[in-house]
Amino acid sequence: MPIMPVLLEDESLPSITVEPEFKTPEFGFGYVESEPWVLVLFLLGVIAIIAIPVVIYSIVQYKRSGKKFEFTTRDLVFGALCLSMSYVMSFIGIGLNLGGTITFASILPITIYCYYFGYAKGAIVSVAYMLLQLTQQPYIVSPWSMLLDYLIPYFALSAVGIFSYNGKIKPATGSKRFALLSHKGYYVGMLIYVVIRYASHIMSGILFWNLWYGPAAFEFIVGYSFAYNSFCIIDWAIAIVASLALLSSISFDKFMHSSFTVRKKTSQEGADRGVGTQADGLTDTDTGTENHK
Repeated sequence: MPIMPVLLEDESLPSITVEPEFKTPEFGFGYVESEPWVLVLFLLGVIAIIAIPVVIYSIVQYKRSGKKFEFTTRDLVFGALCLSMSYVMSFIGIGLNLGGTITFASILPITIYCYYFGYAKGAIVSVAYMLLQLTQQPYIVSPWSMLLDYLIPYFALSAVGIFSYNGKIKPATGSKRFALLSHKGYYVGMLIYVVIRYASHIMSGILFWNLWYGPAAFEFIVGYSFAYNSFCIIDWAIAIVASLALLSSISFDKFMHSSFTVRKKTSQEGADRGVGTQADGLTDTDTGTENHK
């Protein structure tokens, strides 16, 4: 027969002691413990580090295809449009008490851009979106919390461009299953993104967000961080459902495919024109040398 434990009068069950002055934090830079210039230098350093994989990726692509990295007017217009749509949509959602918002597919325009325009260009737009998010009621307690709560999660959006659209995918048929299979590169990138973002938020919750309650067991802190930050998975799932509808649209698929084809032809014509100009320059130089002789 199992023996039931008996609590003495001076014993109590383990519990979480909430700070007496605890209240929902007001979002902003008021709780930042570091000097502003430290945050600025830290941000610039992170952006410089982010630029390294973009440069390496561009060099590798150039060696494989012979095409230099170009950010054309078309790329800029598409990027600005997707960036503005995501930023406006990020204001619409369900805000949580200790930070974080479940939006209605606000990341979808950015991820679509990364998928169709590739990792390097997607990284530029993702960094711009990351900086915009720092203007939207940010809550930062240190440079490291800024790194885990903002810089890494939003830059991870560029991971969708790792397996980018290559222009060889068949037109959509209106089937969500077809979109899931034909655009599998998009969904693999989205899976990488959510894993990075979720892990980053969990680390932030363990290292920084336990300051809102008193001493607690490490198991509780980890479990609470896992549970609370699951909001980003819900946000991601909404974007996945919306993307299935969007990438299954025959009209959208044809429009993006034609835009991709035109952009590819324009880049190729520009490269050919540059080669032709160099050849003409060499011909003129040779003629001038002969006349001089």
